[in-house]
Amino acid sequence: MEQKHLFFRFSEPREGQKQLMLDVYSALEQKKHLVADASVGIGKTDAVLSPAIDFALKENKKVFFLTPKISQHEIALQVVQGLAKKFNLNLKAVDLIGRRYACIDPILSRADFEGFYEICARKREKEECEFFANARGYTQEQRRKARLHLDELLKNYSIAWSHHEVKEYCEKCRGRKGLRPLCAYEALIEIARNSNVIIADYFHLFNPSIQEVILPKIKAKLEDSIIIVDEAHNLSERIRRLMSSSVNTFSLLKAEEELKKMNCRELAEKIHEIEKIVKGIARHSLKDEAFEALISKESFLKPLSSIAGDIELFAGELKEKGIEFMEAAGKSRTSLIPLANFFGKWPLELPSYIRIVKRSRAGDSFSISVRALDPSTITSKIFSQAHSVVLMSGTLLPTKMHADLLGLEEKRTMLKEYASPFPKGNRMNLVVPSVTTKYTERKYEEFQKIAGEVAKIVNCIPGNSAVFFPSFGVLEQVRPFLGEKISREILVQKEKMNSFEIKELINKFRNAGKGFGAVLLAPAQGSYAEGIDLPGNQLLCAVIVGIPLAEMNLEIKCLIDYYEEKFHRGWHYAYIYPAVNRAIQAGGRVIRNESDEGIVVFLDKRYLWKNYSNCFPKNFSKIITEEPEKYIKLFWENK
Repeated sequence: MEQKHLFFRFSEPREGQKQLMLDVYSALEQKKHLVADASVGIGKTDAVLSPAIDFALKENKKVFFLTPKISQHEIALQVVQGLAKKFNLNLKAVDLIGRRYACIDPILSRADFEGFYEICARKREKEECEFFANARGYTQEQRRKARLHLDELLKNYSIAWSHHEVKEYCEKCRGRKGLRPLCAYEALIEIARNSNVIIADYFHLFNPSIQEVILPKIKAKLEDSIIIVDEAHNLSERIRRLMSSSVNTFSLLKAEEELKKMNCRELAEKIHEIEKIVKGIARHSLKDEAFEALISKESFLKPLSSIAGDIELFAGELKEKGIEFMEAAGKSRTSLIPLANFFGKWPLELPSYIRIVKRSRAGDSFSISVRALDPSTITSKIFSQAHSVVLMSGTLLPTKMHADLLGLEEKRTMLKEYASPFPKGNRMNLVVPSVTTKYTERKYEEFQKIAGEVAKIVNCIPGNSAVFFPSFGVLEQVRPFLGEKISREILVQKEKMNSFEIKELINKFRNAGKGFGAVLLAPAQGSYAEGIDLPGNQLLCAVIVGIPLAEMNLEIKCLIDYYEEKFHRGWHYAYIYPAVNRAIQAGGRVIRNESDEGIVVFLDKRYLWKNYSNCFPKNFSKIITEEPEKYIKLFWENK
């Protein structure tokens, strides 16, 4: 197959990008899957979507481009628009988002996640949503008019609108040729039926209850689908979270209060009794000051049944009351609906699940949870039916681990790595083994030493630096020693910052890069370490303090045991590889395009240990030194 046969919106692909395109097309031709570890800057979205669209148009397939965040849809829309215009293709894509995010009802759209979907469903069942009536209709006459509305939308629709444009169109329909405001979600579904490319969230396919509704609506079948998963290193954990559920004594107390406000005394008393059961299970199970313990399904199911009776009916009643509470009180959230969902899940026979009871660190609340260990119970069924699947990310090593965890068939799966296209001289990687955040060595003197090493490094940087810590706890232990050592402004991410505060902090940091520079302190498992771009002089150095290992809690221990039994790689799959990937991901903030220059410092002696050093990419070049300032000064002098 020659490169000239493939669509591409620019003049020529980069070398690594070209190889990725060829590998994608080869996988599609053979009905295989591709797990692609492709460095930042290779142009993954173009390299994967272009051959996928080429193949899909020839073979009448649908392309699903799935991302973990709505904000990541934009570049995929640009690829589709660029290809359609350059090659004059009969091509359409939809920017599909969830019903809640698409809602144009000024009141309902403010409801919290679970509450929204219950109230929305209720309004449609009662035929009370005017926007749904305008888009789909409840009566024959309404359906006739709705069809005219949707046909008008499709006539105006061009190639690939963003969901914002679709929402704006739906809101402004009033008065336009007799049209009325439409439910934007139903409009997106209608566009999806007529689209070759579906740009959507992970959960549109990987949440079974959503998938079984969505696919028939958009007339799609898995066997005729090419599934592209962006940022695929997140997929296993995201699916395990989706499959898990929990409840705590605080939420039970809130649910009890809501029921009392509605004068549902009998139900409120039952919730009060259930709260006492949770506390009793915790006191019985948590011996010797332990914070968590495994429990059986029956340990909670029997006493729950004695109070609730038929648990399914009880959960349904709580859900109804939650909807009533939100509608009557005008509230945007309720504790009753999540509680009902949890009670509905607890009695189920679930393979590869554990059940845990926990006490908070402060000792003032308890929780019980159902935790999933194996995401492949969902993904393997989807992947085995799909025409082809492409998993891609800049931190997808080892590729075999991700193929194993997600249940990809070995015979159908290609594992590939693609090197960075950026000049190697633009980035210097240093490993500084003079300190450690190893748990047994976390003490006052070590935190002082870490602060000294960090200060030596960032004081040599002619602009912005970010220092990523394994946890907020370690950050707060080191922070007091930094103030007098660092000669520029220190910005700190704090726990439980809301989205507005996070945005404000990053904007302040970006602006500091225009002057003398600042130092940002943040956890390596947070939004700053993965979800942002800081090109140019916005970030010149990243220091990864320690190894961002997950907290060694009961769930992680069970995950290690489960993966050890299934793959004989328990520690690596559940603990070591994810930690090193988080460190690499944090370091990846420094170089985002071919003109960026910067330094990444891995500050911990354990980065020299084989268990950790072997997790880095094969072509990863690094300098080991206990005098990082010498190399840093030389690097910037040469620039």
